[in-house]
This record gives sequence, structure tokens and C-alpha cells, in this order.
Amino acid sequence: MVLNLYNRGMKNFKPLLVIVSLLFIANHGLAQKSFAEGTIIYNVKLLTPDNKSIKGKYTFTFKGGQIRKDLSLSNGYEDVLLINTNTGTVYSLQNRLNKKYAIELNMADMKKKQEKFRGFKLVNEAANKENIAGNAAYHANIKYSDGTTGDIIYTKEWQPASQIVFERFPEANFLPLKFSYNESADVIMEFEALQVVPGPIENAVFRIPTDYKMISNAEYKELSK
Repeated sequence: MVLNLYNRGMKNFKPLLVIVSLLFIANHGLAQKSFAEGTIIYNVKLLTPDNKSIKGKYTFTFKGGQIRKDLSLSNGYEDVLLINTNTGTVYSLQNRLNKKYAIELNMADMKKKQEKFRGFKLVNEAANKENIAGNAAYHANIKYSDGTTGDIIYTKEWQPASQIVFERFPEANFLPLKFSYNESADVIMEFEALQVVPGPIENAVFRIPTDYKMISNAEYKELSK
């Protein structure tokens, strides 16, 4: 009798096990991943008041708390930013008059610039008709606490490993794929992800090249006078 009761119990328990297993697999498949190591490449375009456009590439490279941002524009402008959230250091690599400088910036200043973008909200979210850079995407309106708004397309598959990565999207639980913002009062900068490639990155990518002179921001301002 005990054996019969056990067998009957197991028969009732098996469907429950199947359901629990399927739920686990589904949740695991939808789990959001932190983009902690890899590369994201954006096509960028700067729109000026005189209706001119400057195209280029903006490459974001990640490895743990190390972040490298490479901006290269068709007019010859280049800028490299090296951020290390583990040590709290930021350097801008600049080439001025054939002299190379690694200019130390202030991490606290970068975080302060993000303050006005905190607490943003996404509204009117809907699935995007097309994938971007191989990722299923959503589009929404973004609203900031100061009343400014914009449009954004993003993926929920990934999220930034650090809040400092995207100045205008602190605390984002998504990876922005297509968006734009006013770089200055009269210049608009547009982004569209070309590649999102997770994978191993060499530590050397985040090192300051030996031919760059390390100076403080104050020293650089004096040299620029």
C-alpha cells in the first residue's frame, strides 16, 4: 500500500517538475547579461547648424572596470578616453601639434555631469520592427526630470557593466543601440550600433602608450594658452 501511495505521488509530482524546469529554462534564456567584456561599435553623425554632417565611428571597448572610448570622425578629429572604474582614473589621449599627451581628468566631474540625467523614464515602449547589430530591439520615448525628451532604440539582452559608460543613461538596465542628443547648443550627435561583440579583450588595449606624456588637466590648459 505504501508503495502504491508513493507511485501515485510520483505520478502527480512529475508534471510539476516539468513545469518548474520549463520555467527555469525560460527565465534563464531571458536573463539579462552584463556587457563586461567586448566591443560595441557605433556609426555616428554630427549635424551642424549649417546643415553639414560629419560622419565617423565611435568604438566602446570593455574589460571589467576598464573602458576605452575611441571617436574617429571624417574631418580628421580623433579622441580616445581611458576610464578605469577600479582605480577611479580617467585619461584623455590627445595629439596636439605633433605632441602626444595623456591628460588626467576627474572621475568625480564625469559622475557630476550624469546627475541631471538620473531618474529618466522610458514610455510608450514597443518592439522594434528590425534587429539592430544582430540584437532584438525595442523603441521608446525617453523622458528626463528637467522635461527634455527623446527617442531611443535599445536591447534588453545586455546592460552596461558600469553606470559611467553612457553619460545620458545612468542606471540603464538596457544597452542603447540607436539614439541622438545635443552635443552642444547647436550640434546634434546621432548614434547607431554597427556591431555588438562580446568576447575577450587584451589588457594592453587600456594602457597609456609609452610615447604619450602624462599631465594634469591644469597643466594641459596652461600648454594650450
